[in-house]
Order: sequence, then structure tokens, then C-alpha cells
Amino acid sequence: MAYDCIERRISRLFALYGGFLARHPLPFLILPVVLAAGLGAGMYFMASDSSVEGLYTPDNGRGKTERAVVEEHFPVNDSENFQTSRLVTFGRSASVIVTTTEKNDDVLRMPVLREVLSLYNNISEIEAPMSGTNYSFMDLCTKWQSQCVVGGYHLLNFTLEKDENTTIGYPWTNLPDGTRLFSGATLGGVTLESGSEDVSTAAAFKLTFYLRSEKPEDDKLSEEWEKAFLSYMDNFQSDIIEVSRTSSQSLEEELSKLTARIIPRFSITFTVLITFSIFSCMMLDMVRTKPWLGMLGVVSAGMAVVSSMGLCLYCGVRFTSVVASMPFLIVGIGVDDMFIMIAAWRKTHPGGSVEKRMEETYAEAAVSITITTITDGLAFGIGAITVFPAIRIFCIYTGVAVLFDYFFQVTFFGACMVYVGRREKGNRHAATCMRAATPNEAKDRSGCYRIFCTGNTMAGVNEKGEFSGSDHAIMTFFKDHFGPFITKTWVKVVVMLVFAGYLGCAIWGCLQVREGIRLSNLAADDSYVVSYNNKDDQHYMSYGAKISISFTDELEYWNKTVQDQIEITLSLFEETDFTSGKNESESWLRDYLDFIDQFSSIIPGLNATSKVPFITNLKDHFLTRFKRYELDIELNDNKTEILASRFLVQTKEITSSVREKDMVNKMRELADQSPFQTTVYHPSFIFYDQYIAILPNTLQNLGIATATMFVVALVLVPHPVCSVWVTLSIASICAGVVGYMTFWDVNLDAISMINIIMCIGFSVDFSAHITYAFVSCKEDSSNARAVFALYTLGMPILQGSLSTILGVAALSTAPSYIFRTFFKTMFLVILLGALHGLVVLPVLLTFLGPGACRSKQVVKESRSGPHSNVGDNHLIDDNMRVWLDSLKTSERNNTKSQRPSSDQCNSNVPTSSQYTYTNPSFELPQE
Repeated sequence: MAYDCIERRISRLFALYGGFLARHPLPFLILPVVLAAGLGAGMYFMASDSSVEGLYTPDNGRGKTERAVVEEHFPVNDSENFQTSRLVTFGRSASVIVTTTEKNDDVLRMPVLREVLSLYNNISEIEAPMSGTNYSFMDLCTKWQSQCVVGGYHLLNFTLEKDENTTIGYPWTNLPDGTRLFSGATLGGVTLESGSEDVSTAAAFKLTFYLRSEKPEDDKLSEEWEKAFLSYMDNFQSDIIEVSRTSSQSLEEELSKLTARIIPRFSITFTVLITFSIFSCMMLDMVRTKPWLGMLGVVSAGMAVVSSMGLCLYCGVRFTSVVASMPFLIVGIGVDDMFIMIAAWRKTHPGGSVEKRMEETYAEAAVSITITTITDGLAFGIGAITVFPAIRIFCIYTGVAVLFDYFFQVTFFGACMVYVGRREKGNRHAATCMRAATPNEAKDRSGCYRIFCTGNTMAGVNEKGEFSGSDHAIMTFFKDHFGPFITKTWVKVVVMLVFAGYLGCAIWGCLQVREGIRLSNLAADDSYVVSYNNKDDQHYMSYGAKISISFTDELEYWNKTVQDQIEITLSLFEETDFTSGKNESESWLRDYLDFIDQFSSIIPGLNATSKVPFITNLKDHFLTRFKRYELDIELNDNKTEILASRFLVQTKEITSSVREKDMVNKMRELADQSPFQTTVYHPSFIFYDQYIAILPNTLQNLGIATATMFVVALVLVPHPVCSVWVTLSIASICAGVVGYMTFWDVNLDAISMINIIMCIGFSVDFSAHITYAFVSCKEDSSNARAVFALYTLGMPILQGSLSTILGVAALSTAPSYIFRTFFKTMFLVILLGALHGLVVLPVLLTFLGPGACRSKQVVKESRSGPHSNVGDNHLIDDNMRVWLDSLKTSERNNTKSQRPSSDQCNSNVPTSSQYTYTNPSFELPQE
């Protein structure tokens, strides 16, 4: 049964195209360059997007819906009634964490506190110039009851003014005026007096300066003040304290700076790959050597990078720092395609015309790179449907670049091959383009002349015009050494045992995977943001955010039954493993009922037994004394109905992304089970949503991509068994990448998800052709078929793997988690893919592979056309069939070898290298 009907037709079309290109190369050389230059001009419109929320949080995250609900019912007034525990967005702020210069020293010592106070005063006096006016912090600060809000300032004042008999409590401190101050957010690294909640020492002191951002004009002024703050802190020095700082815009600014730091590394990659390509394409024969093609192949990939970036920017696709890793990948892929094209050219008969050789080259190589382009393009296309904008943007840029790389390979690079082929046809020197002497003609010249000045385009062709070909040393290694070694019984047993261990460790690693990216990892390693976040994680993990629990139903709060239901519901939130309990919560209803009980005998008419007195006493007596609770109750316009209310629950020990994810899930689970319409929220929930969405999105994309690749392999790779093995290889490689990246300290996040998506496309590249070469080989021995598959495809896999790794190697020392993660996961993809293609699959196929392919597909072709019997390795005539039958009979009479030659096993049927060349046509070899 013919499985290759589609591939055969595609091959024939490319043969015709290759011949046309050979006859008219100039337009294919010039027009792609003009196109790349025109599209590259689109980079003039480059506008970088560094929004952390906009790029690294899911579009459909539940946190964004919850924020909209809270904003609707409890809007923030940052110029009059601002409370840090009731934030709806993070807004504008600047923060410092103060530690001492002495290791493990106490920040509560009086000299240290005085230095902290001096720092506070200096920061408060920082001025930002705007439109000819200088604005200080006091001009721009958020306010509560006409006072600027600075987190930690009241505790600093209290600590400086207290006497020896006054203690500081943790996490709550009682101030002299009777109010309670939450010290858990200000003091870090606290040790307590034995048996009490009084602070003995503290390792860190935090001050947070909150700025107005509700109005656009305030937001702009606050942004300028933040810049002035960071500029001041860059030059701050002290002999007593060390200060780490950050601001609300710091992370985005540091993220935008990464691109400028990474782009110079691309020049290193470009140089390395050009060098690698030139040396890979060089030979001692000065005519057949192709260093210029090696360089032009990298240039072709560079044109694809420029074109894709320009086109995407023309179309308004935002540029992000993650996209800066795209050129490293695309150049590696382009070099891989170049090697395939050159390898196909070298298989053609050197005595043929350039037109015939290009037809045969395109018939073989263009089909191969078409398949890999389709699989890679589909993988990135599927990745572009993700809910994470950063991944979507990267996949759009990279998918377009893959298509451009393919376009320039079959046009620009093909035209370059034509001109190099013409030079080679004329036996001209690769450097001087002057006719080169053959080795025979130069046998009397010096050794240096024979090495650097001679060449023979007809090398490998005997006196009869038969082209025997000349195997590359690596091909010989796979045929004569590696293949026979890996097909030994004891080696196969060892490989299977190692593979079983590999799968076991990979699966265990998959179960240990950590979801999400810590926000501090988005900045460079040496960024002040990382230093601040490290200290924050080190000293301030005991108490986390305060979660708001909002009831948006119009409840009868005066009803005893409703009060009991609210109390039960609230207690469920307070008694989780992630919350601190009742004492750290803020409940207006609980405090209001206690207020009624305490003062009902003092204040006439103070009761809450029915609706009218409940609401009247609430607004006239309770809220006038507890002003902060006004922010937790939404009344109607005439203040006769309670439309919604909220309560605050304190979280604790949220020390990892796993705890963050579990906490959010638990809070939302309780909200969904509540008897009321309940919304739980904190601004950080929007970022925690990435932990929840990343795994389902990854599994969804993997499932869609794997199914798609199965169909593509079934259609384009001409044997159904290949599709099964391709799919199994994808599953194995993906499991290995996800599992082993966990051991390499890589989380499942937006960056690693990109590479897992790429893993699909590369898995097809590594496995499809090895499997097809095996199942198509005519040799009876499964070992011999495995050796033949390695002999024919081992070198391209090795070259492609090495070029891709070289392409991303410069990122291995990048000063950022983002780009190091890209390298790590890409390295795992390539390494595991190559090992599957070169070791695992050949061994597995000897055990579980299909039988030898014995079907004879005899297709009579018309010899009337100008391209008959050229460039189509699937078309054989009756004479060829007779020759194959005689060859088969001869093989049966000989002892079977485990090292098949190209006339024993052929993934297709004999190529032009098996024809005898006599000008002007090919004839069959004589027995």
C-alpha cells in the first residue's frame, strides 16, 4: 500500500520549483533581501511592554473579576480615606527595608532607630520636578484623616518615644491612645521574650510610602516622585544601616532593561553560529567546500528574525523582553535547515547540471524542512491561544519567524546555492572563483598549493561516470561503530533499563513540579528589586496579606440568624492552615455587636435588635468612633440600607508559590460554599492566578499539539507506524522536560511553558525521520534497519542539535532567571530529543518496530517531460524494477550483514547517486 502519495506529490512540485529557481536565481536572491529590509523598517515602531500584570497574569484570571466586584462596592479614595489593609490595587508606593550593617544585629537599638528616622525625614523631603513645580512626598501622599499614610511610621515614633517599661507587641502593639497597631507588617525577623508576645529583637524594619494614583494627574506626579526616590536611594550611604528599596514601577522598569542587556549576547551567538556553520561546511577540496553557504545560511536566518519582528511591530504586536530570546532560537533552527539543504546537494551526482542537482536537492530537502516548519509553526500557533499574554506574544513572533525562515531558505538560500553550484560546476576555487587545478594536475606542486589551491568537482566519480559518493566521517562513525555497538543485545538491555529509570525519574519529577514564577525573578539577578524581595522573603513571611471577604447580598445584618451565619462563615476562613485566627481578623459586625453590649447601658437607645436602630446606631455611634469600618460598609444613597460589607482575615506563613496557590484555592472554595454571595480578594490574587492557570493551560496545549502532530505525521510522513512512534516520543520527551526541569530548579511558568510548547515541534523533528528510515528499510534484520536509520540520519540530528544548543548557549550565563530558564528548558528539549532519536528509538524499534518494508511501489513515469526521472526519488521505471529484483536475488545469496550499505537499505528508492552519469543523461548501473 502506498503511504507516500502526499509526500511524493510535494516532492515532485519542489523538484519543478528547484529547476525553475536554478534557471532564474537572481530574483530569488534580490527580492527576499528587499523584503527583509522593508519589513525590518517596522522595528522603528518598536514599543516595549513591560507590564507585569498585563503580560504574566492570565487574561481570564478570576482575580480580575474579583477586583471588579470589590472596586464596584468599595472604591478607594486615596486622598482622604486610605487604609493600607483595604487596597484594591497596589497603586503607587515606595518601600525600604532597613537592616543593620552588623550581622544579626537588632534594628530596635536606639542608634539604629534614630538613623531610620533620619532616613524617613530625608525621603519625605524628596522633591520631584514637574511643569516647573517641585512636589514633595507630603504633596503627593495618600491620606487618612488628613495625615499622610506611611506604613511603619507610627511604630517608629512609638518605639523612639516609649520608656523602658513599655514593650512592643507582635504581631499587635497597643499604642498609648488605646488603638492597636499591626506590627507584623513592619518588624521582620522577630524574636520574642520567652513566654510572651513582647518583642525581644528584630532583624528588619520596613517603611512604605503610599502615593496617590486614583486620578491620572496624581498618578503621573507620583511616578515622577518614585523616580526621584530611586535616584536618591541609589546614592544613599550609611555606616549603621543597610537599606533595600523598591517602588511600584521598579519591577517593570527592571524588566524593560533586560532587553538591552540581552541583545548584545545575540552578536556572540551570531558569531559562534557563523563560525560553526562555516567550519561544518568546509572541506579540504577547495572546489566542493562551501564556507560561504555556511555564512549565508546564518544570514538567511537573521533575515527571518528581522522580518518577523518588523512585520509583527507593523501589525501592532507588543514587544516584550521574553521576545528577546527568539533570535537565539530562530538562528539555530535556520542553521539546521541549511545543513539539510547542503546535505541533500551533496547526495546529487556532481556531473549533473546545476538545474538537475537543484531539482533533486529540493525534491528531498525541501520536503523535510517543510514538514519541520509545519510542525514547529503549528506548535507555536497552538501556543498563541494561551491565556498568558507573554507566551502568546512570544509564540506569535517566533511562529512568524519560523515561516520567514522557511521562506528565505527556499528562496534566498536556494539562490545562493545556485551560484555556488555554478562555481562548483566550473571547478572554480571557493575563495578566488578562479579555475582550480585538480589534484592530479597539481601533483608536482608544493604541499601547501595542493592543500589550499586544488579541488575536483567530480570527486567520487569513477572512469565509468559512476558516482559512489563519499560518506562524511560522522556518517561512517554511525554506520561502522555506533550503530553496531548500540544494536548489541547487552547494550540494548542496558539502554532499556536506563530508559525505564529515565521515565520513572521524569514522572516523579512531574509530580513535584512547582507552578508559577516569583515576581522578583522577572528582574535581573543584580537588580535592587531582587535584593529587596529576598529580604522581604527572609524576614516577612510570618504574616502575609489581609484577605477581604465581601458579602455583596443585601443581608439582614440585624437578624440573629444572619449574624450567626456570618460568624460561622467568617470562622471557616479564620480557621484554615493559611490564616491566623480570630484575633488578627477585622470584623465590623463582631466589633459593632461588642460595642452594643459594652455601651448599651451608657448610651440611651443603643441596640441592634431591628433594622432601624441597627443602622441608625451603626452610622451615628459606632462608625463615628471606628472610622476605618466606614470603608467596609456600603450604604445606599440615603443610608437606610446596607448593600454590601466586607471583613478582613490575616494570612500567615505564605512562604512559597505552592502555599500561595493553595491559599487562594482554599479561600475561593470557602467563598463558593458560603450561603451568601461572597467574594474573596487581595491585589496579589491577580498574580497568584498564574499558579492556578499554568498547569491546565500547559496540559491543554500539550494535548492539542500532540493530537495535531499525530495528524500531521500521519499525512506527511509516509507510513502510519511513524505517527504512533512520533506521538509516543513526544509524550516521553515532554515528560522528561517537565520532570527534569524540576530537578534543575525551574518552575512550570510562562517561560518554561514556551519551551514545552516548542518541545512538541522538535520531538517530531527528532523522531519522525528516524522511524520512517527504519520502517522503510528493505533489510530483514531489525538491527540492520536500526543501523541504517542511524547511518542516514544520525549526522543531521547531531548537527541540528548542536546548532540549536549553540544558538541558545549565550543565554546560559544571562543575568536573569527568564533567559536562564529559556536556556535550561531548551537544552533539555534538544538533549532529550537527540537521545531519543539516536539511542532510545533505534533500540525500541528493534524490539517493537514493524516488519521490513517489502512492498514494491512501481510507478511508470512519462519520459516526455523535461523533468522526467529527475528530482523524484519515488518514480522508477520497469528497467529499474528489474534491476532491483536482481539486486534482491543477489542479496539473498549473500550472508546478511548488520552493516547495510545504501544499496541494501534505502528509505525511498535509489537516488541519483546510484545512477551512472554519462553526459547528457543518467543510465542504470551495470551488474
